[in-house]
Amino acid sequence: MRRLNTVLLPGAVLLVFALIAQITGLTLRLGAHPWWAQKVIWIGLPLGIGLAIIAGALGIPRLPRQGGFALLTLAAFLTAHLGKSRFAASFAEDALAGQAWYFGWIATCAFAAATLASLFRYSRQTH
Repeated sequence: MRRLNTVLLPGAVLLVFALIAQITGLTLRLGAHPWWAQKVIWIGLPLGIGLAIIAGALGIPRLPRQGGFALLTLAAFLTAHLGKSRFAASFAEDALAGQAWYFGWIATCAFAAATLASLFRYSRQTH
């Protein structure tokens, strides 16, 4: 039963947070493009789950895993924000900035999902 909870609880939490982000338009409000503000949530979600599973399988301790994913979420968000600013300043001609904006948002959603999965993942204490 505990093995099942290690998958179900983080999965349910991630789905609820993804639905809330989609319903409230969180990514759009934070600066994602209206055409793909909803898509980046659902692209990033399975990537984040995969990252959290890999980090858990590698045996990375809980606190460094959570802190690392949180810092990577911030770095990805800043990359997306910088990409958006440069793309707008170039009058939509800087393709690299546009890609940084788009992929930065996918990475932001993926690392946010990995952070949440790490927060709510059951881990057995060993003394």
